[in-house]
Amino acid sequence: MTGSSALMAIGHIFFCYILFFSFHANKPFVYGTGVVEKQKSRALPGPARGLKVFHRFGPSSPSGHKKSSATSSRVLVQDERRVKDFYSTIYNRERNVRIRAHDPHFGHTVGAGNYIIEVRLGTPARTFNLILDTGSYATWVRCQPCLQGRCPEQQEKMYYPSCSSTYLKAPCWPSCNYSQSYYDKSYSSGFFVLDTLAIEPFQVPNFAFLCAQNYSESFGEASGILALGQGSTSTSEPFGVYSLVSQTATTFDKVFCHCLPTAENSAGYVYFGKEALEKCQNSGTYTPLLTNPGNPSLYYVNLIAITIGKQRLEMPSVSSPRTIIDSGTVISRLPSSVYSKLSSEFKELMSNYPVASSDGILDTCYDLQGHYNYTIPKMVLHFENLDVNLDQIAVTWRRENSSRVCLAFAGADDLTIIGSEQLQKLNVLYNIQDRKVGIEPGNC
Repeated sequence: MTGSSALMAIGHIFFCYILFFSFHANKPFVYGTGVVEKQKSRALPGPARGLKVFHRFGPSSPSGHKKSSATSSRVLVQDERRVKDFYSTIYNRERNVRIRAHDPHFGHTVGAGNYIIEVRLGTPARTFNLILDTGSYATWVRCQPCLQGRCPEQQEKMYYPSCSSTYLKAPCWPSCNYSQSYYDKSYSSGFFVLDTLAIEPFQVPNFAFLCAQNYSESFGEASGILALGQGSTSTSEPFGVYSLVSQTATTFDKVFCHCLPTAENSAGYVYFGKEALEKCQNSGTYTPLLTNPGNPSLYYVNLIAITIGKQRLEMPSVSSPRTIIDSGTVISRLPSSVYSKLSSEFKELMSNYPVASSDGILDTCYDLQGHYNYTIPKMVLHFENLDVNLDQIAVTWRRENSSRVCLAFAGADDLTIIGSEQLQKLNVLYNIQDRKVGIEPGNC
């Protein structure tokens, strides 16, 4: 390298350093609290307010993928990895296994990533397709801190801090670094930054999220994760205050709702604050949102029984919360003892149809070829103070263009997870401030 070229390289590095670590350094900082409503918000397709949600294999999916036999198999494999990660993390914490402060576990294996949400970041705002996840609390986006040349005019998967006039460095600096390895060998690493997040018709200035410079390809076409976990102020969760729920608490009162569409439907939605209360109107019946000190960011509730057909199956009594609502898990998991009874009842009610082979983790399956007027058993989830009638599509799992139908539940240890397959087409209203959850039929 010549002397002049070396000097130019050093100058470029110095420029990037100054740009990234000192940009807007003298501006006052308050992260995620000064939410303002736009005077004139640009009309967006889908819900005019809130955020749009797409099924990864739906007709309007940004990925353009269609559900197939191969993708169905992959979904079930990835789902099992996520659940194993959940179990490992939860049990380790309950056994007081120390989590290193420099290696916080604020997320889980992304799993199938079945739901994509459109998010607008920066100024000028750029749209990113992120995986919706209520099981983690820190949002992250693929990022390139120092961009050479002009800012791209076309939409890309990458966030460029230097291309946004509202970018700031996070207040945790210089200890903002984060590195996360997941159960399935996937990973992401980077550091926290601040920028404007648009939630129509609001803008959230100084929203803290992870600028992920390094990440595995297992996240697919998504640009990152939008985390809707509760967050935490615990010292074992050093970035727990960076949850979207916490950052917007003064404006949205820690209230949001979602409706997850099926693979056949166009789009669902996520609303926040008063908008959530209006759009996801509730009959007034809620189930308590419980607290588990070992995992304060997760959404724990009390599932007390399940009715299939006319048979009511009681859940085992436990001393601590053991049921989690998680959008990132696909197939709901039940304690082995309960699942065994549920499977037996399902078999009894489906005895008029020929038995089919298992489908991955799903071991209760039937071949409905030639059966055009088949009947799927009715199912009700009985939470404390709240009964939820499941749609037929939420009771079974079916591959694209396949006659095989399987019970969409699986057995596990003593932890219960209510996954997205059972949450489809339902308004799930999280009122964290008042510690309650409402679940009723939605409009997606």
